[in-house]
Amino acid sequence: MAEPTKAIFLLMPEWQGSASSRAMLITDGAAHLREDLPPAARFDVAVPQQAGDALGTPVARLSSVVAARDAARETLRSAEDPAITLGGDCASTLAGLDRAAERDPGVAVIWFDAHPDLQHPSTSPSGAASGMALRHALGLGIADLNGAHPIDPSRVLLVGAREFDAEEAQAIDELGIRSLAATSEGPAEAVRDWLAEIGATSVYVHIDLDVLDPAEFAAVHAPVPFGLAISDLAGAVRAAVATAPLAGAAICEFAPATAEIASDDSPTVLRLLAALVSGGSR
Repeated sequence: MAEPTKAIFLLMPEWQGSASSRAMLITDGAAHLREDLPPAARFDVAVPQQAGDALGTPVARLSSVVAARDAARETLRSAEDPAITLGGDCASTLAGLDRAAERDPGVAVIWFDAHPDLQHPSTSPSGAASGMALRHALGLGIADLNGAHPIDPSRVLLVGAREFDAEEAQAIDELGIRSLAATSEGPAEAVRDWLAEIGATSVYVHIDLDVLDPAEFAAVHAPVPFGLAISDLAGAVRAAVATAPLAGAAICEFAPATAEIASDDSPTVLRLLAALVSGGSR
């Protein structure tokens, strides 16, 4: 029998890391999700209201991104259970991912995203922290955002990435990061096999909702065609947490443009939450 994983939920409506002109829709998405999280296990992360300043770096709104990350770190400091961060852009994953790496330096990271988020601050066309999130988790960005416990690139699997620039493609090759296309058959089996191959002792699951096919999920800033089916994503997540203990997770970029879209698409987010805490065989 599968035993559900006990987890806490960090509601973190950080929008300052997004490149979208509609970035603040993320706060609407977070507000909608808040109603569905169990109050006893929900922690609201204080995110600055102001856009923030680059602080002389190439990263837009850096001051607010750093303040939000540090607030999440403080919330996580005394938490024992795996933490699932929701309601923010992709930079909101940084605190939870760094915590997972601190607890298990060999943690496996599955990055479900239409983009690899490997842009370098010095060459990013937008300066958005979201597009650099994985690079900073690897410790290869600027000091202000680099993870204190860098992830080993050989323990990262990109799933569903289908829109990236030439420098990101080069980084994937040079760092030896494995990838699985959105069009691949049997993503659950592939995820399970990869985790077994690297001997994963725990797994961190990052989900940018734009990994999903826009025909099935509309509540994102910039939908990218030919994404994963909802059933395939949920199945791959379940396979991951059945193969290795959940170290933490993030579900990012829920940005419904209307209340109707929020109501239509929030059940998918809840389905993914359920998959994350579904646990493994005992």
